[in-house]
Amino acid sequence: MDPTETVPDYERFEREQIAQDRDRQRPDTVEIDEPRGRDVVTRLLAEGVVEPIPEQEVLQHIPSGKCFDSDLALVYFHKGWEAGSEE
Repeated sequence: MDPTETVPDYERFEREQIAQDRDRQRPDTVEIDEPRGRDVVTRLLAEGVVEPIPEQEVLQHIPSGKCFDSDLALVYFHKGWEAGSEE
């Protein structure tokens, strides 16, 4: 064993396997186009997850309190928020 290596091979292998398992469990980032983004925002509005703030021309993500002026930014944020809240 190289003196600079302090972790045995089997531990390093196990850590790599755990990291790969975590990567497989995380949702893939999928490219979302404008029409699909709008559909997702419409669904989130219907579910009460998002609320419009007309005076500021933004949509507020209710669970986090964050505001967005872009449908796509909101959709990507919500996907990440969902993934983070599942862990």
